[in-house]
This record gives sequence, structure tokens and C-alpha cells, in this order.
Amino acid sequence: MKEIVIGIFTLWGMLLSPVSVEAQFRVFEGNGYHLTNQVAHMANGRIYRGYSYAYNDVLVTVRGNDIMEGGSGSMLDLLYTFREGRLYKGNAMYTSQIAFTLKDGKIYKGDSVYELDVLFNFRNNVIYEGSFSHPSDALYYVEGGFSPVELFGILVGLGLLS
Repeated sequence: MKEIVIGIFTLWGMLLSPVSVEAQFRVFEGNGYHLTNQVAHMANGRIYRGYSYAYNDVLVTVRGNDIMEGGSGSMLDLLYTFREGRLYKGNAMYTSQIAFTLKDGKIYKGDSVYELDVLFNFRNNVIYEGSFSHPSDALYYVEGGFSPVELFGILVGLGLLS
């Protein structure tokens, strides 16, 4: 009888407790000093558009070192795999299939670390276009912790990398 009462109170407490889903990070337009719109956020391995938690608004799903299109998380939707600072197309393994390289906070096109191949750089939670870090070059501010593969997920989800 005692176990039943404890079970009922536990179930009752679970049903009445407020359910909240917190983002692991949020992405805003702006440079960290002047934030405007929230353009994306991550929750449960999915990067959503704006403030939405709707399945239809999932931009990409990040599972381990993989970035998948949409919210299914299926390997059939695999876009990129992150290994050793490089983002490979699909589940590729060869250097000819490297789409982007991350080194010292800079994202390069292909398997390059030349300054002319810098697409974006990341400093103090701000994503800048090119190799410059002037406030006018700032694209987005990321609030919260994230991994390198999630940084690529943000850029892919927002259409900055394809």
C-alpha cells in the first residue's frame, strides 16, 4: 500500500511540474553588443529556426560528429561528418572530399589553411565574415556553449555553408 501511495504522489508531481525545454545555445543577429533577432537555437541536438520548437522548423540535427538535414537524425539525411578539424561531405574519408577546415577559430574552404581561403572566423562568441573581426563584419552572436561540429551546424543551418 505504501508503494502505491508513493507511486501516485511521484506521478502526480511529474504531471504537475512545469515542463521547460531550454536551448543549449542561441544565435542572434548582431555582434554581441547590439543584438537584434534570435535566428536559431539548439535543443536536444536539433538546431531550430528562431524561437520555434516545431519539428518543421528544424534546420539541421547534430548527433556526435554528424550533421544531418532536418530533424530526423537519420543517416540517410547525412550532410557532413566532422573529423580532426575538417568537415567532410557525407561520410567521406578522403582529403579530396573535405568541404571545410576549422583551425585557430577560422573556417577555410576545402582542405586549406591559406588566408585567402578564409570564409568565416569566430572570436568571443561572434561569427565574422572573412578573416576580419571588425564589428561591421560580424554576422551572428552565439550565446551558450557549443562544440566545433555544432558551430558548423549553425553555419550549415543558416545557409552560410553548403
